[in-house]
Amino acid sequence: MLKKLTLIVLVGLALSSCNKEYNKAMKSTDKDEIFNIATQLYKQGKYTEAIELYDRISTSFVGTDEASDIAYNTADSHFKDENFKLAGHLFKNFSGSYPMDKRAEEALYLSAFSYYKDSPKYNLDQTSTFTAIDELQGFINTYPNSEHVNDANKYITELRQKLELKAFEIGKVYYKTMKYKAAGVAFDNMVDEYPDSKFREEAMMYSLRSKAELAINFSRIENKDLRLQEARTQYRQLTKFYPNSQYKSEAEKLLKNIEADLDKAKKDLAEIEKAKKQALANNK
Repeated sequence: MLKKLTLIVLVGLALSSCNKEYNKAMKSTDKDEIFNIATQLYKQGKYTEAIELYDRISTSFVGTDEASDIAYNTADSHFKDENFKLAGHLFKNFSGSYPMDKRAEEALYLSAFSYYKDSPKYNLDQTSTFTAIDELQGFINTYPNSEHVNDANKYITELRQKLELKAFEIGKVYYKTMKYKAAGVAFDNMVDEYPDSKFREEAMMYSLRSKAELAINFSRIENKDLRLQEARTQYRQLTKFYPNSQYKSEAEKLLKNIEADLDKAKKDLAEIEKAKKQALANNK
């Protein structure tokens, strides 16, 4: 109990001391004093207070040795406060503004890593994910021998897998809502974009299902032949890349339905053409 009480007292004293220093800096007009207190608070993990103080004096230190410390510490404070998008922007600015600084490489990596941390769950907008991939690849290209390259490549792979899952789930939503034309396009695009995806075989099967459904059950006679041929081609693609596919039995059943409908479509078209010719003859 005594130890716990002592800890509470010590924490309270530390907070009181930090608050006094912060308030002192906020009232001060001495840029060096403000800089020193901001740096002290930064080192103590008081990032919000440090940011505010650094922002007050940043323009006063332009062209000085302290300017790079202010820029780096501000970016790092935002990163540690989990304001990743702004941190990414500030770290990148630091790396570009101070390319000879010993922290330039680390800053560019932390910029890319910040964008990686800002990437949301797969079912949300993935603009930040694309940005993160570009920034991580940019870091690798700039510092190909960096100790961070392996991690950067790992993060790129993870982000690409997130995009694969997003693309795959979009196709499934189209399929489940019976938007078979859109589903077929979505799955084909996903396979083209991510040829090494773990979802590739399943996506190709979904594409076959979508094209078969569209052709057999939702196509007018004038579109049937072409769409049935597209479905048949999709079957051939699936079995070419996955001759022992786990979906082989289902795919073969769909092919039988496709072939049967192709025969029927040809007969129906022939009957329509025959009727047209007869009608023309009767009108002469």
